[in-house]
Amino acid sequence: MRVSVLIVAASLLGGTGCLNRTAGGGWSVPSWGESKSPGGNVPTASAEDLPGKESATLCLNMAESMEKDGKEAEAIAYYERARTLDPSLGERASRRLAVLYDRHDDQSKAMTEFQALLKKRPKDPTLLNDFGYSLYNRGQWVEAETHLRKAVAADKTNKRAWVNLGMALAQQGKYQEGLDAFGKVVSPAEAQQNLGFVLLTQGKKAEAASAYKRALELEPTLKIARAALEKIDAGDVTPAVQPAAGP
Repeated sequence: MRVSVLIVAASLLGGTGCLNRTAGGGWSVPSWGESKSPGGNVPTASAEDLPGKESATLCLNMAESMEKDGKEAEAIAYYERARTLDPSLGERASRRLAVLYDRHDDQSKAMTEFQALLKKRPKDPTLLNDFGYSLYNRGQWVEAETHLRKAVAADKTNKRAWVNLGMALAQQGKYQEGLDAFGKVVSPAEAQQNLGFVLLTQGKKAEAASAYKRALELEPTLKIARAALEKIDAGDVTPAVQPAAGP
């Protein structure tokens, strides 16, 4: 189904400035101006190529499709193009651009997007979680905790925010508080497993092993905890699979 949708989008966008046909018969993002973004050439509008809201919507749909397919650099270009063509799509595009720029370590652009969005929606739990996770990844755990506490205050059912908060607390050495945060949305065994992950990132091999063992005592079928213990026993202290957190 997605292939047919993309074909329709390509046929409609071919004359709008969203896509160019390549020599091989495929479609590519055209050069809309120089940029240092991960997406390469990011679109800039001109008076001649503003085709209206239909093109902008299709660009946005293409961006979302590209992102789902893991083509994040291309997605960035399409999101930028969409909001250039139709400013009313700006917030929707900006939410994804903030996350994607953060993933590509373009922290300046990510911060600009997050700050502009938070100015408009300071109590949005999803936005607060995404920004908190961005700060967590930069090692700014105190600041991350602040925003993640706001996220769970705004939405007590936000699983990702609780997990991210637990990690931010544990990274500060607040291990029991971290376990309590994990415990809001996962089982006690999974909370110990998450703590083991954080301890391993801190290089605390013995403490991490103890946390994973406690997890398995509570729930012997936890594959991640068992695999992590096997790696530790083999001398591999590379952190196991990260808890289901993030944006």
